Amino acid sequence: MPFPLIPTALGICFLLVWAFIGGMTFRDRQLALRHERDEDINILPVTSKRSKRLRGTDWQQENRDRLRTARAAS
Repeated sequence: MPFPLIPTALGICFLLVWAFIGGMTFRDRQLALRHERDEDINILPVTSKRSKRLRGTDWQQENRDRLRTARAAS
C-alpha cells in the first residue's frame, strides 16, 4: 500500500469503528425502551371488580376493557 493512503485508510477505519459503536448504542437504547414499554403494559390497576367472582360475559367485557386500556397506553 502506498504510504500516502495509510492515513486515509486509518481514518476510514476510525470512522467505521465509531459508526459501529454509535449504531450499537442506538440499538441498545431502542431495545431498552421497547422492554420498558412492554413491562408497563403488564401493570394494570386493580379494581374492586377483581375481588368479586366474574361469570359469563362479565370477565370477557373486563378483558376487552383492559385490552383497550393497554393499547391506549402504548
